[in-house]
Amino acid sequence: MAQAGWGAYEPERDTQGSTWARERTERRDGALAAKAAFEARRREEADELRAELWLSAASSRLIRATADRAGLMPAQVLAPLAERVVVGEDGTVSVPPFMPSR
Repeated sequence: MAQAGWGAYEPERDTQGSTWARERTERRDGALAAKAAFEARRREEADELRAELWLSAASSRLIRATADRAGLMPAQVLAPLAERVVVGEDGTVSVPPFMPSR
């Protein structure tokens, strides 16, 4: 600064320092946005259920065949199937007919 003839530090003349400060602010803002997005996903995921499902060979073949005919992955058939479950007053569980789609 003394060699450049500055009497005092002037941020507007310090291009390198200003660049570093701007980059630091951008990184901080990016990190804060990423953290907010992560927290929002966590809040949404709290309502989700992730399960590992083990089916018999016969049931598995049926789900895979249905998914293949619809051009879907098996999980894309199981999710709408689960969404349509109806529990009767006597505790019986059923699923009304539906056509799997994308």
